[in-house]
Amino acid sequence: MRQFYFLFLLLLVVVFSCSKKDSSVGFKQDFQVEITDSLQIDYLGKLRILDYDTLSKSYLAWGNENNEALILDDNGAITSTFIFPSDGPEAIPGWINPIGLKDGEIQFFAGHDAFYGYDLEGKRTWKYKPESTYFYINGLKGDPLFSIGKELAFLRPEKGEMDWDGGMGGMFEKIYNSPILEVIDTTSNSSRLTMSFPDGSIYKDGNFHFWMFPTVSRYGTEWLLYFKNELKFWVYQEKGNEVVFQKELSLDVSDAIREKGVPFEKVDDYNDLTAYDFPGSILEIYRTSEQVLVIYHKGVSEEIAKQFDRSTADGARELERLKKNYLAVFDSDFKLLQNDIPVPQGLIFTTVLTENGEILALKHPDFFGTEEDQVIYYKLKVLEK
Repeated sequence: MRQFYFLFLLLLVVVFSCSKKDSSVGFKQDFQVEITDSLQIDYLGKLRILDYDTLSKSYLAWGNENNEALILDDNGAITSTFIFPSDGPEAIPGWINPIGLKDGEIQFFAGHDAFYGYDLEGKRTWKYKPESTYFYINGLKGDPLFSIGKELAFLRPEKGEMDWDGGMGGMFEKIYNSPILEVIDTTSNSSRLTMSFPDGSIYKDGNFHFWMFPTVSRYGTEWLLYFKNELKFWVYQEKGNEVVFQKELSLDVSDAIREKGVPFEKVDDYNDLTAYDFPGSILEIYRTSEQVLVIYHKGVSEEIAKQFDRSTADGARELERLKKNYLAVFDSDFKLLQNDIPVPQGLIFTTVLTENGEILALKHPDFFGTEEDQVIYYKLKVLEK
């Protein structure tokens, strides 16, 4: 295993040495990304870490089996494993998503049904079923629930039955103009919306862009929001019982591929018209007391993308290899300090930032073409030269 670690560090040096010069004008390169530690997890197959809880000092992960949850300690040792039941008196109906770990409790939403709480041994602690039928169009990451005063807040789902016969255009046009969060008073079951959809987003440009995969994170009374296929994010502030827009931040990357979208009248041709559309996108945002760290890629040009058959496993893999990842660093007041900082390739970044300010990322076996005896997660630290 030490040999794999050495080879990866050697690759990191090569990546840093061969990376092209910072494309942005006016930035001095003061930051670098280093591997400081790793979790080497004894587990056969795929293990995807989803969250980390500072109270219990535990990681939450998905395993190989359907709805198989694992709890890991700080060192990556598996302390508990269980499967959320799909039948029986406490069956979980539908798809579990999103899911998170907070204050020693697993929290999640199960499609069309309810919000749930479980302890770290897999025992149900609570269930809340809203009066409306909810669903999410696609997967989400991050916390499934937030508290605003005595109310519950969560990413706004769709309600009722999806109207496929009415066409996707009208449905998504409504989504692009709806607030991001729904808030419920669990005593009265009354609900309201907050966190307005940001006007500066590409999803407000009058075109169809399909699902925007919103990601919301919260730090005290500050909220951050970003979407897939954009290199900007938005800051909101909690004021009373509302989450109010504050400002828009750009990564200021000049050579990224931009998302196109299609006119709403051409929604039915979306897949064909965007077959070679691989725009730049934010992958993760991490907040520390001193910095905001943004992992992103710049996309792949249409000219290059057309050289690969994305319908094949090899073609899709090669396209993913071309999406080089970078880091942008903002200070605590959201002043951009530097962008286009190279990061090690072949990593899948998690939402987790450790208590020591380390970013947790999976070493992707397919990228390196290796078969590991363990699942390896690296801890990466952003350091100032």
